[in-house]
Amino acid sequence: MKFLSALWRYRSTLVFLLTPIVLLAVPLAIPGKEALCGYCMILMGVYWMTEVIPLAITSFIPLILFPLFGIMTADDVSRSYLTNTNWLFVGGLTIALAVETTNLHKRISLKVLTLVGANPRCLMFGFMVTTFFLSMWISNTATTAMLLPIVEAVIKELTLERGNKNDSYENHSVSGVTLEKTASTNGTQFYKSRTLSEEDEIETKEDAIETTVEVKSQAEVEPSQKQINAKLKMKKGLTLCVPYAASIGGTATLTGTGPNLVLSGQFPILFPDAPPLISFASWFAYCLPSALVFFLVSYIWISSLYLGFSVREYIGCIQRKHKTQQEINANRLLKREYKNLGPIKWSELTVLLVFVTTALLWFFREPGFMPGWAMLFEEGYVDDGTVAIGMASLLFFLPDVKPMFLRRKDEDTKVRPVGSILKWSDMKKFPWNVVLLLGGGFALAEGATESGLSQWLGDELRVLEKLDTWLISFIVTIILCAFTEFTSNVATASLFVPILATLAQTIQVHPLYLLIPPVLATSLAFMLPVATPPNAIAFSYGRLKVIDMIKAGAFMNILGIATITIFINTYGVAFFHLNEFPDWAVPSNTTQG
Repeated sequence: MKFLSALWRYRSTLVFLLTPIVLLAVPLAIPGKEALCGYCMILMGVYWMTEVIPLAITSFIPLILFPLFGIMTADDVSRSYLTNTNWLFVGGLTIALAVETTNLHKRISLKVLTLVGANPRCLMFGFMVTTFFLSMWISNTATTAMLLPIVEAVIKELTLERGNKNDSYENHSVSGVTLEKTASTNGTQFYKSRTLSEEDEIETKEDAIETTVEVKSQAEVEPSQKQINAKLKMKKGLTLCVPYAASIGGTATLTGTGPNLVLSGQFPILFPDAPPLISFASWFAYCLPSALVFFLVSYIWISSLYLGFSVREYIGCIQRKHKTQQEINANRLLKREYKNLGPIKWSELTVLLVFVTTALLWFFREPGFMPGWAMLFEEGYVDDGTVAIGMASLLFFLPDVKPMFLRRKDEDTKVRPVGSILKWSDMKKFPWNVVLLLGGGFALAEGATESGLSQWLGDELRVLEKLDTWLISFIVTIILCAFTEFTSNVATASLFVPILATLAQTIQVHPLYLLIPPVLATSLAFMLPVATPPNAIAFSYGRLKVIDMIKAGAFMNILGIATITIFINTYGVAFFHLNEFPDWAVPSNTTQG
């Protein structure tokens, strides 16, 4: 027993050392570059799944082994790590970092929440739609981490959980605003914020007086078990809706989540003769409708599961009626939080302008339905990465305060040093590990093509020709959806995209038919806390159990797979012409037919 316990403690070391030794049987039994590349692919897959070393370090395996095995030269494999897609990721995330640094994302989220009202069902929709929109542009993890503290503050107002039995804040910090106890009259506590004006302090005291009768009436009546369970479910629903909406929103744009970029980057490597089918505009035009449908059915599912299904309640959200004092208090808290941000700052306006301009340049570069601005330049030279890096670079130059020549006479006109919106020190927050992870996937795809592994896999997968195309797509979508619950979604996409591309060539199906649904499915990680960082952040608040996530997430996966499958077989077929096998997808060493 002690021996097994010792083995378990050193399991990471054993997996790291024994896996490459055990896998040596593959190249020894099957000579050739195909087997050597397969050895690297399986080794990376095991390391990515077990995470015995950091995911980014695993991504260095092609850089080390491909030159040693004679698959690719060191120069060729190195180029795979910084492709145009990686620069698109770097530029897009830099702009997202500026949004976070200036607190623009918080202003947007609080404004939306004050508009939808404080009814739990309305709040859930407000939190989900805000998270959905923000996660289209900034990281899912950052969006979730920013919104969940606001969720917690609102939950305390709705359930009168304010820190102690007297339902009062004791120097409690709510979303960055510190509240202090200022007075006590007949058991009623008054509070003020250090950052509030005198007018707001008076309003806060009035709120406390208005709440006194409600608090006393609730204290006189012991809540039933049904009411306690309803409050508990509401807390779980409001906490869980944020990470779920973040995962859904990330699928809507090309830069929203890593797997989208994996497909975008590997596609021209695997199909060098293909036209530019995957751009920001084409992805947005196809995936946004799909994501919106999935978002709406997910909201109905989560709200019904935790708040019950009620048409009257949904109508009440539209009419924005506050039924209880707690809802009124929660709405006032949101308005106060928004007011504490002060008037919109010059830096926020600048970032908003850069953000909108970048999105428009991405969309209208080659929109498809009209000539794009890229036609003004040499064909094939300008890409989405060019736009991303160009606009992101401006943020290191544009001033974070209003220039002196634009100030009015009544504004401060003193000459002071002006800083830029972003500084290089801000890039410490940048997820450089994902850049390396994407690069490792691109190198793996390049190696699979160069070594002949793709062709070998295609020959082995020919047995699937007998199945209908929609069924093959459906099966691989389910497989990757299950796979991503336990592994990184970027690593999962990097591993499977070359295999699925080869399968499409073998059975002569349009490659996007077998690539888009599974790649989107790698973002459907709803069942486990470890499946994705947003899930882990929500779980860390202590309101959820694993069984809660499994119960809600299992049906979310079903809804997601159903939405993806329906869209690819209807809108996708028409949008990408998926009912034809294109000439550019024919393997170079074969002829069609």
